[in-house]
Amino acid sequence: MKNRGIRLGWAFVPETHQSVTAADGVRLAVSVSGPVDAEPLLLIPGLGAAASVFDPIRPSLDGRYRTVVYDPRGVGASESGESALTMDLMVADVAAVLDGVGLSNAHVMGASMGGVVAQYFVLEHPARVARLVLAATSPGGRKAVPADPRATDALLGKGARTPEEAYRMACTVLYSPQFQRTHSDFIEQQIHWRGAHPVRPRVFATQLAALAAAPEITDRLAQVNAPTLVMHGTQDAVTPIENARLLAASIPGARTRWFEDCGHLFFHERPEETARVMDEFLRV
Repeated sequence: MKNRGIRLGWAFVPETHQSVTAADGVRLAVSVSGPVDAEPLLLIPGLGAAASVFDPIRPSLDGRYRTVVYDPRGVGASESGESALTMDLMVADVAAVLDGVGLSNAHVMGASMGGVVAQYFVLEHPARVARLVLAATSPGGRKAVPADPRATDALLGKGARTPEEAYRMACTVLYSPQFQRTHSDFIEQQIHWRGAHPVRPRVFATQLAALAAAPEITDRLAQVNAPTLVMHGTQDAVTPIENARLLAASIPGARTRWFEDCGHLFFHERPEETARVMDEFLRV
């Protein structure tokens, strides 16, 4: 286990890096930060994303919550293992992360594919989710509204010759056109980081196959008892906002928050606002 920390104002927030063991023996890289006695908040990354995808919002959350985030198997510092990737395995990995850091339950926020995993997790382990936040995501199964195929091709970097070129293509659909014009330096930093930390071969393919093979879930969402917040960017080209409306209509009592003129990674475009909205919801 490695220990370090981040400074928020005058406060020093401890952070630890460790690995936990999944059900099949795979080691998953986990980061835990924030006050030890704060309410726990688990963040689940999306397609091909490592824990770092939440870096823009963590400084605003780590001072208020015991924040847990991990690299999904095959991504970042986590091992791939030999097991075929399935939704059941991804759900089991979430449980292993909570077990590994000694938590019986937590608030759970899933973004994009991580939001789909969070839905299956809350249905399989309802007692382990205090409150649920679904960001830029869709229901699993056939009722999800697909993106324009051209947006999907760009997201996957089809035709790119290098990891950096692939992520440059992805950024054309991950962010709103306005953000691309006004925050080119931020996007270039993201592209550079992804180029230096490329996604391993077949990760996208195995994750997409696991999503496609997962059982239909939309009709089961009426069973979700955890208070739920659905957040979405109105200009999301990767996951059309109709999916968020479907989620909100399917989960009893779900609240919604639309981020006007924001793209798929709205929590990069408006990180402080995202953290504030989450905090207001989680503290009710």
